[in-house]
Amino acid sequence: MLSDQADSHSFLIIRLSSLGDILLTTHTLRCLRKTFPKAQIDFIVKEQYVELLAGNPHLNNLIPLAEPGDKRALSALCNNLKNRYHTVIDLHTSLRSNFIKRRLGASRILSYNKRRIKRWLLVKTKRNFYGTEFSVPGAYLDALKSIGVADDDKGLEWPGIVSLMDQFYQRAGLDRSSLDKPIALCPGASFATKIWPLDNWEKVLDELLKRDVPLWIFGDQDDYQAGERLRSLAPERIQNFAGKLSISGSAAGISLCRLAVTHDAGPMHIAAAVGTPVVAMFGSTVPAFGFKPFRSPHRLLQAKVSCRPCSHLGFDVCPLRHFRCMQEISPEQVTEAIYNLEAQEFRINSK
Repeated sequence: MLSDQADSHSFLIIRLSSLGDILLTTHTLRCLRKTFPKAQIDFIVKEQYVELLAGNPHLNNLIPLAEPGDKRALSALCNNLKNRYHTVIDLHTSLRSNFIKRRLGASRILSYNKRRIKRWLLVKTKRNFYGTEFSVPGAYLDALKSIGVADDDKGLEWPGIVSLMDQFYQRAGLDRSSLDKPIALCPGASFATKIWPLDNWEKVLDELLKRDVPLWIFGDQDDYQAGERLRSLAPERIQNFAGKLSISGSAAGISLCRLAVTHDAGPMHIAAAVGTPVVAMFGSTVPAFGFKPFRSPHRLLQAKVSCRPCSHLGFDVCPLRHFRCMQEISPEQVTEAIYNLEAQEFRINSK
């Protein structure tokens, strides 16, 4: 175990991408800072994701890796950072992160174990060797056990969005005092096999519109048209923020919601990081990979089909062309999960 004497120790954390994976590091950052309150803790991340950690009080510096992040850019970054850190913590374990950590001259290198063999076995044989309690944030923290970093039993966080709340209210044209907590709807994902059919989303909205609850749609530019289709069901009741906000702006909005309905995608982790309960649908992937909402109230929906999981990431089309993993999650199941989670949170908050 390392000793924390004055501010003599320095850490460099590497996690270059992507949205959810970076947010999942926030638990580890907080635990590291609690163990070494006076240490220098810096973080390398791709430039496009800097906003995810901006304002994080547990970091001294954010070091952006400019796109395209090629060998020349990596070499320049390494030359600038060489011999600055006692410990390099690789929470990515990719070709790029390996390139960086081997060239920094650190006396100690700690690396996250991706459990690649167990992941491969789960995809190929459908047998789960992870265990029931595996989570990616837990695996990140495991990489730091040798230096005495302990779990604080708390979840993810995103303290930087506090400074964006006024901006979000202004952008949305909302009055803080009159806001009735909405439901966040996040119909997008990076891969098609993670996306629930839009017809089913419409059926859920038809049910939710029977109640006097605002509905907000979040996503990136690729989700805008889907958001407009959903908004057309009741333009006076539904706001479509897809493609109109930054990632952190969307996080500010989701933090105001009573719950979020998502896929196994970035918005699921955004909701967990800002303290919003989650109803999440899993298609070609499974929670066993370690990416379910971390220590956040949630309901997970998944179909019992023998071909799941077909990938730990997802595909553009179903490999077997039937897409049963998403088709067999019904709108009634999603609606019931929303109501059950709302009721649970009401009981907890009313105590």
